[in-house]
Amino acid sequence: MLQIVFSDSECGTLKLATHCGPSSWDDGLIGFILGDGEQESSQEEKNQAMAQLKARREKENRRAQPVGGNPGDVLCPCIGLDIGPLSGPEAEKARFDLLTAWLGGDFPLPGYDPEDHAQRDMLWEERQRDRKRLLDGSKHGEAVRIWYSNAPYSLCGFFEVLWLLRDCDCPVTAVEMPRWMSLEDGTAQSCLNWGDLSPGDWAAYLPLEREIPKSVRRAVAMEWSRLRAENAPLRAVINGRLHSVDEDFYDAFIRAHIPDGTFRVGQLIVEVLGRCQLGIGDWWVAKRIQTMENRGELITVSKGDCFYQDEVRRVQ
Repeated sequence: MLQIVFSDSECGTLKLATHCGPSSWDDGLIGFILGDGEQESSQEEKNQAMAQLKARREKENRRAQPVGGNPGDVLCPCIGLDIGPLSGPEAEKARFDLLTAWLGGDFPLPGYDPEDHAQRDMLWEERQRDRKRLLDGSKHGEAVRIWYSNAPYSLCGFFEVLWLLRDCDCPVTAVEMPRWMSLEDGTAQSCLNWGDLSPGDWAAYLPLEREIPKSVRRAVAMEWSRLRAENAPLRAVINGRLHSVDEDFYDAFIRAHIPDGTFRVGQLIVEVLGRCQLGIGDWWVAKRIQTMENRGELITVSKGDCFYQDEVRRVQ
């Protein structure tokens, strides 16, 4: 069975989930990250944090169950389909350029080498290889299981895969991430996407797996064909459905969380993503903040080591 996800983090986690199982806590290195201006925690505070972390991990390990299958059958055939054109001569280049931008091309970290594209090229080749594997396998009747969520990139990927498989005779099932999931240990879990899950928790969602009949695949394919024809700069989930929207769609969410006075760009990004739960990545929010600066809505007070460290404020 081919298992389909729509981000690199989901791909890596599901590969682990195929064979993981209950195990004891494995003591390893634990790091403490301090934000700007934060004082180092006391040893007592560190011990308390480590104890809480170990307790949580031990609980996760006790309930862990394998999803099954082969890690080599976990595929990620799509890249950020909620952003940029979907059709036309520039569509493929847009996907490639998006990957370049995500990996530091737009907001490079200190020490970033703009000429080093090894990671980008590797990931691009992997995505192309996964897409070919999906198409070849489905043509030969190999079963496909799709793991998707309501995050825009994931729902777009789900539509794209069903569009690709619209005329295939292979069995297709899907597991949609619910808003809340009750676990066997009496706890409830809420995640925005599959990448938020621990590897051992994926199997708990298998009872939600549902068949996607060919009639539904074709209906979704028709809707995706419409979105492809609209070829908007952005796609967003509104009331549970995908819509073509303008590139400034999320700007209102950003403006609503701009604090008074001076603030760091990274601080605003964290606030928007944490409060609004939009299912988008930090890169797009950073791009829109940058656009607000270019339009004169925000002004840079001081430059940091990278864009996320810049201090900005509203223009009075």
